[in-house]
Amino acid sequence: PAHFSECGTAAMSKSAKDALAAQLDALMGKERDVPVEKRTNRRINFWDDDVDKYWICGCSPHLILRNSRSDLGVWDKVQDEDAKAAWDVLPQEEKDKYGYEYELMRFLEQLVADLDKSIRRHQEKLKQEQSGKKFNLSKETQAQVDALAQQIKELHQKAQALGDEGEVDGSLKAMGEVEELTKQKETLENPIFPGKEKVMEVCEICCNFMANTDSEVRKAEHLAGKQHQGWAQIREKLKELRAMHDGKGPPPPPPKRKERERDNDRDRRDRSRERGKDRSRERDRHRDYRDRDRRDDRRDRYRDYDRDRDRNRDRSRERDGSRERDRSKERDRHKDRDYRDSR
Repeated sequence: PAHFSECGTAAMSKSAKDALAAQLDALMGKERDVPVEKRTNRRINFWDDDVDKYWICGCSPHLILRNSRSDLGVWDKVQDEDAKAAWDVLPQEEKDKYGYEYELMRFLEQLVADLDKSIRRHQEKLKQEQSGKKFNLSKETQAQVDALAQQIKELHQKAQALGDEGEVDGSLKAMGEVEELTKQKETLENPIFPGKEKVMEVCEICCNFMANTDSEVRKAEHLAGKQHQGWAQIREKLKELRAMHDGKGPPPPPPKRKERERDNDRDRRDRSRERGKDRSRERDRHRDYRDRDRRDDRRDRYRDYDRDRDRNRDRSRERDGSRERDRSKERDRHKDRDYRDSR
């Protein structure tokens, strides 16, 4: 019984620990003990720098226009559903304090303004091209066109003359012939699209080129395409943002947030400069150490040289003194010998 009691207590203790760990995981995440920079499933907040602020506000142009003719390039911001849900439940007054919607509106305004410039430029170019557009007709076809033009002119004159004479029926008949000959003339002048000249135009929503001769299927594909749908969504979102706060649009970020961002930028620059100064001071210290070592080496070499020179000088003096003493003794011996010889 004691054994079973101990097992049961251990099991209950382990179960309680597991339950506590599960609660901590729910509150702080499974990587609560992992350093922040190494976490892979950290909790993401909508104010994090790597979160797509445009997306949580309802319109991320980089995603909407991806793989279209207006692709805006690489966009590595995070789209997190929990972060968006946290943003969506905020009161509008709280959202205004962050300024994300204001920044989105300014970005969309710039995108739309740039696209509208392209639309106007293409429209003007098409207008210039189509105003002087003519088909190159063969000599035979041109001769037929000229003959029809002459007939149309004569019938116009005939219809006018009959009208002046009061012959209404004859005048109407002549005008009917004019209409028929005019259709024949247009068919000869525009052999590709008889009776209807092809006119290019630019879509005022997405800047795509269209033709008035396009089929209904082609028109439907254009309207359902990623380019057209994306720009339609962007324009609609911009209209919605501008209508906020009774047409005033979302307010800009409060000065406190701007000042905080400027302070952060300034702090980063200061830290970068300090790191540069530290590296410079470290290089100077290494240079000083190296120069000091070189000076010490030179000083040691000179000291050794002086010591050797002094030692050599002392030895030389000792040798010179020894020779002088030897010579003095030799002179003294010669003097003694001379003295004895003289006696």
